[in-house]
Amino acid sequence: MKTMFSPICALGLAVALLACGPAADSPLLVLKGVTVIDMASAAPWPGMTVIVRHGKIEAISSGSSVPEGARVVDARGKFLIPGLWDMHVHLWGSPERLFPLFLANGVTGVRDMASPPGQIFRLREEVKSGKILGPRIVACGPQVDGPGTPPNTPEHAIPVANAEEARQAVQSLKKMGADCVKPHDRVPRDAYFALVEEAKRAGLPVEGHVPNEVTLAEASDGGQRSIEHLGGIFDACSSAAAEIERMKSAPPPKDPSEFPQRIAARGTLALDTYSPELCGRLFERFVRNGTWQVPTLATTYGRTFIDDLSRRDDPRLRYIPKDQREEWKPENDFFARFRTPDYVTWQKRYWAESLKLVGAMQRAGVPILAGTDLSLAYVYPGFSLHDELAFLVEAGLSPLEALKAATIGPARFLGLEGTLGTIEAGKVANLVLLDADPLADIHNTRRISGVVVNGRWLGPEELKEMLDQAAAEAAR
Repeated sequence: MKTMFSPICALGLAVALLACGPAADSPLLVLKGVTVIDMASAAPWPGMTVIVRHGKIEAISSGSSVPEGARVVDARGKFLIPGLWDMHVHLWGSPERLFPLFLANGVTGVRDMASPPGQIFRLREEVKSGKILGPRIVACGPQVDGPGTPPNTPEHAIPVANAEEARQAVQSLKKMGADCVKPHDRVPRDAYFALVEEAKRAGLPVEGHVPNEVTLAEASDGGQRSIEHLGGIFDACSSAAAEIERMKSAPPPKDPSEFPQRIAARGTLALDTYSPELCGRLFERFVRNGTWQVPTLATTYGRTFIDDLSRRDDPRLRYIPKDQREEWKPENDFFARFRTPDYVTWQKRYWAESLKLVGAMQRAGVPILAGTDLSLAYVYPGFSLHDELAFLVEAGLSPLEALKAATIGPARFLGLEGTLGTIEAGKVANLVLLDADPLADIHNTRRISGVVVNGRWLGPEELKEMLDQAAAEAAR
């Protein structure tokens, strides 16, 4: 993995956009005649003038005069939304490539859900200080997993075998400067509950997977703030839950192809015995406890349709390094190479039922966040957040509800609602200017005319430069 470059200002225009001064040095900016979709009002506000000064929104008015010396952007016929968040990423790659892709796609904030601490916390601080221009980073650092964590990823995970080691892991994360604690699947039951209690004492939210030995209800009641990837929900909503747990406890298979066979068998049973009543009670618990869900549908889609995607001439592949493109191919991908026909059949059914499940959660009032699980096959930095928004709408959310899952929702979840998430005077000027109305068609979030990052305007030419820089970095 590459580390962050240092003499960045000498590397040309595109790279210079990523450095050389904080937002306070940006000129006064005025967006004239724009339709504001502020995420706080019931309807958009057409014909508005938005004034940005020193990185913050100074005023929003239908009749504001233009301050002297301001940079004026004619935004008539365009639409303004808050900067977008991708609430589940892994920044495993060079920031020279990743950061331009995020910003060019209007993604001004990310939550990193397991990365080597040496790099991720440095990048977080360099963005925060204004040393480099990139998305705001909230980071858990390494995840906490059970004993036997794969030895090839020691920087990404802290293995724990018991309650005491779990408490030590939390304290270690606290000292590192972690913003959250992410448990993974293999954390032992006693270690998980110790981790949750220690995290409360340390003032760190618990966000991530629910370990195999813990129920979703227990995790929600214990205060886990978010559950990723719809993990375990179909199992929890099955009338055959006991049989599914028995199947999970079978001895490890010796043949790799047995893994997908077992997953397909358990998954098919869960879908066959799905109980809306059981899920309804679980959703009520999530709402009552404030347990957010991050479905990461973009990753599920990539896994489900990997064969089709591998044959598609996707222009976004120019931003992916050659070795990573090779890893994505079905014959090389970790999740795809041992698939069996019954697994493929189950996976496609699971995709369709996952969309229905997300719609049911939304109708029940379960809070949802948009995240992609960036790092897995056919999930593209920045671009796939727009795929995720479209999938949320396909699942039954309105375009406005999907946008909230990437704007005001993350701000509320992270406790940043006072400064981010909506377009209001006094808030940080992280904004995305669109050429078409995203409320009429969620796909219009891809039609980006400009991006404002901490008050700094990035127009069409700058965004193109950034994309070209990312492509050049991928080709190195």
